Amino acid sequence: MKLIRTIKSIVNEESKRDLTSVIETLLDGFVDDHKDILCKVEVKHPDNRTKLPHSDNNYENYRITFYLIAHKGGYSATRAQLMDNVMNEVWDLVYNYTGQKLDMFTKYVNSCNDIIKEDKDNSISNMIKTLGVSDAIRYFGNYYTIEPYLKVIDKVNFIKEKVKELSDDGSGIVLQVIDEEPLHYSNEDGEEHQIEWLGLTSVDISVYENEYSSHLRDYYAKYESLPVQIIEELVEILLNH
Repeated sequence: MKLIRTIKSIVNEESKRDLTSVIETLLDGFVDDHKDILCKVEVKHPDNRTKLPHSDNNYENYRITFYLIAHKGGYSATRAQLMDNVMNEVWDLVYNYTGQKLDMFTKYVNSCNDIIKEDKDNSISNMIKTLGVSDAIRYFGNYYTIEPYLKVIDKVNFIKEKVKELSDDGSGIVLQVIDEEPLHYSNEDGEEHQIEWLGLTSVDISVYENEYSSHLRDYYAKYESLPVQIIEELVEILLNH
């Protein structure tokens, strides 16, 4: 009751602010009390709700989604009535203590493990977005934990972060200076192309007539333009430093 009174006081003082976390706190107990049928309750602020295609109407109510465990035996009148009762209690509780009306929906899952995995995936993706790849690696303790959640641009940004970190003068690094061999890039018209220098935004690709000949020329390529395989090889190299 003390928690409810505190929440009510906060709502009265700041009725216009985002009440998502307040409503989530109110509903935590419902999940605990109905673990046999309910995995999770998700709350969305009206501004965060997905609009219907070609509609300019703004939502006024919070959306509540109940994640229910699908009944293996098919439809159960008893379970349906129980869920109706829970939803009615939720509506009354939230309205009485926040003055907010709700739009309520249900979503069925095979088990709560599905929700746990979804929450974990979202958590890792959000952590990468918030921290950046380098700090996310430190947080989770392993690059390969977050690798399935990385986009190519995330890996490119990691390369740029590491090059900046390793560069003494802020311009870039020579692979051989950090005890790494030049990275084979391609063979074109019998010429050997290899990456020897990493800059803050691009790589320097050196061209040789063959593997053992003298240097012919150089050209630059933006990280974003490199083949995915090359980007992944660069990540693997820089993970060691």
